[in-house]
Formats: sequence, structure tokens, C-alpha cells
Amino acid sequence: AKFEPSRPRPASTIMATTSEAKAIDLLIVQGVSNDTERATIPFSLAQNAVQKHKKVVEVVLMFDGSNLAIPGNAEKIVAGKPFEGDLLKRIQLCIDLGVKVSVCKPCLMKRKLLDAKLIDQVKIVTGNDVLSKTWAASKVLTFT
Repeated sequence: AKFEPSRPRPASTIMATTSEAKAIDLLIVQGVSNDTERATIPFSLAQNAVQKHKKVVEVVLMFDGSNLAIPGNAEKIVAGKPFEGDLLKRIQLCIDLGVKVSVCKPCLMKRKLLDAKLIDQVKIVTGNDVLSKTWAASKVLTFT
């Protein structure tokens, strides 16, 4: 299919346009806070992308997924085998490996969590930040 500039491309085909920085793979976690598998897999993939494929990865927590940025919530997510441990341990491992983890500010506001303490090193981003990250990413995976 021919690309027409007046029509937006789907997120999965967006390519980074800057060559000075290594392209980031973006994983967007949406309404998954009560689904252990869907909450865990994005962080498992991020871990593998960094460790095995030397990728630069960011995970953005949006919608109900924003609840996972609040201490006490991620610890409750235990997906079982093949995923060992609770989700907080996996999130922390990802952060330790260099994965950026951010959370949607409007999503926190909607849930009256904007003033809540976040997991250490999780950053708040705006809707415009998410758009910019999406457009700049080499690949975007969305977990709904």
C-alpha cells in the first residue's frame, strides 16, 4: 500500500526519524491491572528485548494499567509459571536493566491517583508525551 501523508499510519508501522539516538521500542500497557498475564507479559518482553536483543525499551502504563505504578498494586499481580515472582519484582528488574517505565498523567488524574506515591523511577508523562513517544518509536506494541 502506498503511504499518503494526509492519512496517519497505524502505530505498528511508525518508524523513528532521528538517527542520532538509538530507536526506542515502546510497549503501551492499558486496561490490564486485573489480568495477571496481560500485566506481566509487557514487562517480560521488555526484559527480553533489553537482555537478549540489546533494545532500548519504554513501557507506558495507561488507563487501568496506570494502577500498576502505585506501590502495593503490582505486588498483587502473580501470573505463575512461566512468570516467576510478583509483577513489582519484574518491573524493578526492568528498571534496573534500563527500561524506562512511565505512567499517563491524565489516567492518574481520572483515578484520583495523581498525588499518590509511585514506584521508584516511574515517571509521569502527559498525553502529548505519549504521542511524541509513539511517533518516535521504532516499534509500538499495545496490550489492552
